[in-house]
Amino acid sequence: MKVGIISINAHTKVLNFASPLHSYAFQQFLLQRGVESVIIDYKPNYYGEYNPRYPYFYHRKHPMENKKKQKAAEHKWLKLFFARRQRFDKFQRFIDKYYVTTERCYNHEMLDREDLGLDCYICATDVIWKCNKKAGFDRGFFLACDSMKGKYKIAYAASRGPVVELSEEKKREFLSYITQFQHISVREKSFGEYISSISDIRPVQVLDPVLLHEKEFYEPIMKRPKRKRGYVLLYVVMESAVPLIELAVDFARKRGLEVIELSENLGDAKIPEGTRHKVVYNIGIEEWLGYMDEAEYIFTNSFHATCFSILFHKQFFVGKRNGDKILSVMEMFGLSDRRVEDCFHGKEYVAEDIDFGPVDQLRHGYMKESEEFILGALEDARRVIDGE
Repeated sequence: MKVGIISINAHTKVLNFASPLHSYAFQQFLLQRGVESVIIDYKPNYYGEYNPRYPYFYHRKHPMENKKKQKAAEHKWLKLFFARRQRFDKFQRFIDKYYVTTERCYNHEMLDREDLGLDCYICATDVIWKCNKKAGFDRGFFLACDSMKGKYKIAYAASRGPVVELSEEKKREFLSYITQFQHISVREKSFGEYISSISDIRPVQVLDPVLLHEKEFYEPIMKRPKRKRGYVLLYVVMESAVPLIELAVDFARKRGLEVIELSENLGDAKIPEGTRHKVVYNIGIEEWLGYMDEAEYIFTNSFHATCFSILFHKQFFVGKRNGDKILSVMEMFGLSDRRVEDCFHGKEYVAEDIDFGPVDQLRHGYMKESEEFILGALEDARRVIDGE
């Protein structure tokens, strides 16, 4: 049985460290259980002509209507010109080194025309089932391209991201896609409840692939920073999070710790003069894991940074983020009280450290359920494909 995985990994505008990681983790998880697969190098329909290695040139070529935003984008990417290139190249080297992938890069139109010769497709995790404002749904992530017709289809840990009210037309389109799947699992409980409310489908909630492994799985690929321990790690993605940044800086200052920031938006907050604050941008996935593991405390609004904080047993605090994906994983592990508003009164730290014993017990239970889902779905696929 030839298995293909399609997900968000290489083609991300923000070069999110976890995007290549979750596909790697999922492919390796399957391989460890005797299932070989190929990751389809897939470019989403909303990606367009974006140049992730040189965003500065892209923004110069595609100016925004808002001149203030255009100027800010040009300033940011000119400042990060060489660091961004280094970061992109490190992402690409990770993919080249660790993925079993298709030789060609595809989009949904190419997958209408070309059959990859696969028997079973898995669309795997992250925000693959969202309805983009301009581009709509991406047929590739729904395994709805012409070459995939009649193939066995599995969804593993699908997510829709922040809730967007669908029009009746879009709701019908969404249903027409998901009813073609033989097995569906979701990452967020609320998404599963939504699907059940509009259909007869009862999705299973499973873990994000990065949590299907123990910490030891990641240690061989980690590249640790020269500065070990004794720092507060700050990792902010997507939305601006000035209050979280300022809180992390104050927290570190009171403990005599340095703040190491791996955020996308540099200069997002006013850092007090004299603060031991270092911004690191030109790193790859292996270095990101190393910085996560060596941190004493982690402040973040990232879903996957939260996952790795749990896996690496880090004392962490979560800032505001659109959608409920972070809240969902925190709830699964009994860690809903790690939101900054629960851990701090003003800037005064009032929480207790996390006891990871009960957390690990829950995680191992979810790991078993997630494994049973995907291996059971693949066994069903094998029987159907073999005509049993």
